[in-house]
Amino acid sequence: MRDYCAIRAIIITVFNPKYQITQKILSDLTKISEIKAFVEKSRVLPSREAFLRKTALIKMAHTSTSIEGNTLEEYQVEKIAKGEKVTAGKGEVLEVKNYLEALKLVDNLLESKKSFGTKEILNIHKTVTLGLIDRNKVGVFRKSPVYVVNILANGVEQIVYTPPKFSMVEQLVDELVIWMNSKDEIYPIIKAGIFHYQFVSIHPFTDGNGRSARLLTLLSLYQSGFTFKKSLVLEDFYNDDRKKYYESLQTGKNFEERKNADLTSWLEYFTQGFLFETQRLKDQILSFSNLLKRDVVLNKDELKIVDFAVNLGKVTSDDVADMLDIPKRTAQDKLKKLVNSGVLKKIGLGPNTYYKFT
Repeated sequence: MRDYCAIRAIIITVFNPKYQITQKILSDLTKISEIKAFVEKSRVLPSREAFLRKTALIKMAHTSTSIEGNTLEEYQVEKIAKGEKVTAGKGEVLEVKNYLEALKLVDNLLESKKSFGTKEILNIHKTVTLGLIDRNKVGVFRKSPVYVVNILANGVEQIVYTPPKFSMVEQLVDELVIWMNSKDEIYPIIKAGIFHYQFVSIHPFTDGNGRSARLLTLLSLYQSGFTFKKSLVLEDFYNDDRKKYYESLQTGKNFEERKNADLTSWLEYFTQGFLFETQRLKDQILSFSNLLKRDVVLNKDELKIVDFAVNLGKVTSDDVADMLDIPKRTAQDKLKKLVNSGVLKKIGLGPNTYYKFT
């Protein structure tokens, strides 16, 4: 027993990430804190707040699986969330279903625990990968070597990162969990960013590492009080430029190099993305608040159209037809109604027509 305790004491001191809080990071964290306060104080109709949360769940499931190569569109993910059938490969559909279930698990863990450990990590991985990989690898740390590869234009696989030996995985995860639960003085966003980096560097599973990392990062933020009314979608920032996401994580070609790397650059990227998405959420809330002030009542489909226009800066009839899975003529009618009510402004003519939130 004494030996075991000694080992645990050694483990606690092993993981010691290197980074600096630059002026850029500090500036971004200050702005995020201001937006956090704004979101917490904001008052929109309960139906619209529920819409924001539901939209965020769909976006999380869509973007996080898209990063891993899933080709389903967002409207198809929404259909899956409703229990409707979509025409797509069984594997891609199951991947989305699993992710939606894992998001529910994150909510349950938030309600029941103030921290998470190895058990919760394995449960999240099990939920994410069930039915997608060999059953003996589901919710279990890997028992073999793995490599992160890029597929070159000629089809050749290029190894870009070699994770640690599988015999080290359990101890490394244990170290990370102990660090997470003993470093409360670290600002929650910085802690979450470091966790995300270290988890994907350890690469504890044969598959599902990215999805598990993003879910656990979300759980860490939620447990630290950074819920943003569960309407923030960090995955969107990563998905918009996947190459930049992977490049920011790539601080070494193997675990030994990453272990000693300076994480400042990654944390600048992480906080920049966090700020970008919080600003986008603030814009959404402001848009709904403006609608309330003008006494405009929108139905579910109209809220989706407005949300799309706010997020992307504009919306077209083709966007609406795809998003709502309706004929283009019907989409044009819905847009015309929003223009007539003063919610959207029509810009351009013919095929170049698009609409902006007023």
